[in-house]
Amino acid sequence: MVLLPLFWDQYDNAQRVHETRFGVRVDTYGHEPHELSGAIDRLLADDRLRAHLAAASERLRARPGTVVAAELIERIARS
Repeated sequence: MVLLPLFWDQYDNAQRVHETRFGVRVDTYGHEPHELSGAIDRLLADDRLRAHLAAASERLRARPGTVVAAELIERIARS
């Protein structure tokens, strides 16, 4: 993900995505064209990121959030 935050919490969210290596934060108004295309190229060529995303995908598929949420709601409703 290439992030170009515009306002409010987008700056914090973009920084968090950048720090967790799920994407690259680019200065929204101060970047040069080559910085944006370079960020895209780096992400596409990053084998470590690909493995990081595959692992996250496996974790999410193993326990879908909607199923977890439904189970929690049902548990609360029963008690």
